[in-house]
Amino acid sequence: LTETQKTLLIVEDDQRFADTLAAEFRDLGYEVDWLDSLEAVEKSTPTRYHFAVVDLRLRQDSGLDVISSIKERSPDTSIVVLTGYGSIATAVRATKLGATAYLTKPVEAEQIERAFLGEGEDEEIPIPDQFQSLYRHEREYIEYVLAECDGNISQAARRLGLHRQSLQRKLRKYTPN
Repeated sequence: LTETQKTLLIVEDDQRFADTLAAEFRDLGYEVDWLDSLEAVEKSTPTRYHFAVVDLRLRQDSGLDVISSIKERSPDTSIVVLTGYGSIATAVRATKLGATAYLTKPVEAEQIERAFLGEGEDEEIPIPDQFQSLYRHEREYIEYVLAECDGNISQAARRLGLHRQSLQRKLRKYTPN
């Protein structure tokens, strides 16, 4: 790729991580911009980016919504989703929305770059351990049901047979600080 083709958008709410990632990609010859929310992405011009790195969990937003927003206005942008807590349900959903790859943190800039280019296919979707812990299985199932309900906590709680507040407590427990 030429220098003019290496434009990157980072959508991440952790400024320290975003700054580090941006510096690494600048060293690789990319022109890099950083945004921290769905609202900021919707006000931007995503067509100017050839690549995007999107965090799955932003403060009040879902990275899945960010993928949809970017793909609506810029279908050719190659998107890599990063998450601290990978699950098959969110990996499948991200891929269906148009993400090129789904990687779990920690991750190197070179690994993300290979994913942009469709290399390193075996790294894209996390393969579950042969015997998952009950905690991880519960978390993945809750994320799956929540994704099926388009993020509607009340609807997901009904499907899971939980009170809405109980589901919210569980979700807070899964969210890193």
